[in-house]
Amino acid sequence: MDKTKKLIASFIFISVVLLMAPTGTAQVNGAGLSETEKLIQLSRRPTSTMDNPYELIENWPTLLAGQEWGAAIGLIPDDTGGLWMLFRSEPPINYINADGQILKSFGDGMIVQAHGFCMDNDGNLWAGDSGPFGDDPTTAGRGFQIHKFSQEGEHLLSLGQAGLSRAAEDTFIGPTACAVMPDGNIVIADGHWPRPSNAQQDGDRLVVITPEGEFVRAVGKMGAGPGEFMGPHALAYDAQGRLYVADRSNNRVQILDENLDFLDDWRHFGRPSGITVLVDGTFVVADSESGARLPGPSIAPEGGPGAMARNPGFQVGVRIGRTNGSLQHYIPGTRPEGMAADNLGNIFAGLTGGCDLSPSGGCLQKWVRK
Repeated sequence: MDKTKKLIASFIFISVVLLMAPTGTAQVNGAGLSETEKLIQLSRRPTSTMDNPYELIENWPTLLAGQEWGAAIGLIPDDTGGLWMLFRSEPPINYINADGQILKSFGDGMIVQAHGFCMDNDGNLWAGDSGPFGDDPTTAGRGFQIHKFSQEGEHLLSLGQAGLSRAAEDTFIGPTACAVMPDGNIVIADGHWPRPSNAQQDGDRLVVITPEGEFVRAVGKMGAGPGEFMGPHALAYDAQGRLYVADRSNNRVQILDENLDFLDDWRHFGRPSGITVLVDGTFVVADSESGARLPGPSIAPEGGPGAMARNPGFQVGVRIGRTNGSLQHYIPGTRPEGMAADNLGNIFAGLTGGCDLSPSGGCLQKWVRK
């Protein structure tokens, strides 16, 4: 496809996705709209004057025969141009090479709502299951766990009690992310919003476990203060051992030190759904929810529990900066919730909606430097 056709296809994708969004029109004219609706439209505008040195690869990757796309929520690049993907379909765990071909697939039937994906120092894969987002009797007795697999698909262990959402040493509220700590232990983000009515409605935290699955400690509580969390959704470490937490329902990134104590928070990267830190200090953040009307806790900045416009006015997309807090580049017109990047300069964006309209051909997008 020539460059003109690519631009037209991308424009159609962006426009249609924005029109499909529950916030209504993609035009920012403001005529007859409330102030909140005007801010929502600003959140969904598909263009920006910021520098964007990335372009989308079309029709990448290719699913196996019989597979269907589901939200691509967990992504682990391998620094060869390929990656491991956890998505909300069957089988949920897939390895995709640089050419976009799936070479491994496993985990059928084990996960209700895929959320959270990381690889430990032994190469084992940890796949989270946050449980359903609302009351769903069909999922009774399932979810709210994290599962450990080998790269060959062997199920090694499961943590948490299936079907029980509680903040305890042996149960989770709803795991959403994990990352390997500098000492080799694993830290898990626990507490997704929205959540079922029979789930614990507070207790959002970080949980530290050993690679063998033993509980070490829990850090933080639900709230908006330093070291408190509201729907922590992604985790990433930098070379200095600092942990970056996508404290999504607080509309901020929190930075914690090697002891998981509060250092700082940043709000200029939007409402963070995904975070990646590269070895050179590149800092990548995906915002999939700014401007969306979503339920949340009553203590959220916008209120709750009903569907409120979250972080309205801040534009969705992918922001690329540095771990010093600077902001350099921005990819507009995409709304990835799952997100990762590799040290070759590729950015992988996992969509949770509008997948059939994406020029990538599905829920996973690969952005490369122009």
